[in-house]
Amino acid sequence: MKYLGAILATGLTFVVIVVLAIYSFLPRPQKTAQPQPQPQAQLQQPAQFPAVTQPKTASLPAVAQDTSQLEAAMAEREGIYQEQIAQLQQALQDRQTTYQQQIQTLSEQVSSAQAQLTEAQTQEQALQAQVVQLEQARNERLAQYQSQLQQAQTQYSARFTELQTAIAELQTKLAEANAQLGR
Repeated sequence: MKYLGAILATGLTFVVIVVLAIYSFLPRPQKTAQPQPQPQAQLQQPAQFPAVTQPKTASLPAVAQDTSQLEAAMAEREGIYQEQIAQLQQALQDRQTTYQQQIQTLSEQVSSAQAQLTEAQTQEQALQAQVVQLEQARNERLAQYQSQLQQAQTQYSARFTELQTAIAELQTKLAEANAQLGR
């Protein structure tokens, strides 16, 4: 799946090159001179046949010239096709290089993201342990404060009771002293 795009691009390029190669080497149909319709006046005249003559020796160089022109045209076409093939191969190589760079970049990004995820998970576990420790410390301190508060309340109640008793005794003594003094 990773190389599907590159494989499809290579396959499509290969198909285009094969089609171009096939069409470049197929012979093109030669246009033959179609007989022109002759006016009826010429059709009614008796047919005149041209005189048979010996083939001219000058036509052989013309055939050789046509052959050399055909070979030159085919060589030119082949050069153009070779140039196009080279350009396509270069474009394909450039794309493969670009794809490899993109794959490398994405792989590095994935590795970085995985490292960050691992670090975040480690931090989460450390924070959870700290939360547990803090809750334990809070519970211990709360228990200490409640114990100290209860002790303070007990001491306060005892002291308050002592003070009320002392005040009551003092009021009683004050009342006795006032009674003795006659007030």
